[in-house]
Amino acid sequence: MRQFKKQVILLLLVSMLGLSPSALAQADRFDGKPAFAEGADLGYYVWRDGDTWHVRWTTRGQMRRFSGSVAAEGGELKSLKRIDLESERRVLYPGRAPRVVYGPRGRAHVRGGRAPVVVERNQDKVEKDGDRRIVFLARTDDDIDGFDFKVTDEVNVLRFMLEIDGKQMPNLVEMGKNNQRAQNMPLLVRL
Repeated sequence: MRQFKKQVILLLLVSMLGLSPSALAQADRFDGKPAFAEGADLGYYVWRDGDTWHVRWTTRGQMRRFSGSVAAEGGELKSLKRIDLESERRVLYPGRAPRVVYGPRGRAHVRGGRAPVVVERNQDKVEKDGDRRIVFLARTDDDIDGFDFKVTDEVNVLRFMLEIDGKQMPNLVEMGKNNQRAQNMPLLVRL
C-alpha cells in the first residue's frame, strides 16, 4: 500500500510539472562511471556507484561557468563531498613573527612581524541548501571539478538542474557507464 501511495504521488508530481512519466529516468541508467577526460571533453557527467552519486564537469580549456542544483524529493541528501574545486584560500606570502633585536649598546627591542598575504576566491561554491538540496557555482577551464553525495532511503526522485554559462544544455549531460545523453532539463531520476 505504501509503495502504491508513492507511485500515485510521483505521477501527480510529474503531471503538475507537465512532464510525461517517461521523462523520469530510472536510476539503473546511472550505474557505472562514464568515460571522459580532463581538458578534452565538455559537459557534465553523472553516475552512481553503490549508494554514492557523483557529479563532475570539465571543459576543453575555455573558461566556463558551471551552475545548478540537485534536489531530493521524499527524503534527504547527505554526505556531501567536494571534488577538486579551486582552492578558496591560498597563502601568497607567509607571515613573519615579531622578533627581538639587540642594538649596538646591547639594548633589546622588538621588531614587528608581518601578517601573511592571503588571497580568497569566492567564485567556486558547492553547498547544501537545507537537507534536500545541493547548489553549486564554479568556474572551470581545463580540470575536472564536482561533488559526491548520498541519499536517504526515503528519496524517491532526484532532480538535477545543470547549466553551463547560464544555459540548460541537456545534450552536454552524460549518464552512467554507457555515456547516455540526457533528453530533458531538469533531469529527473526515479529511485
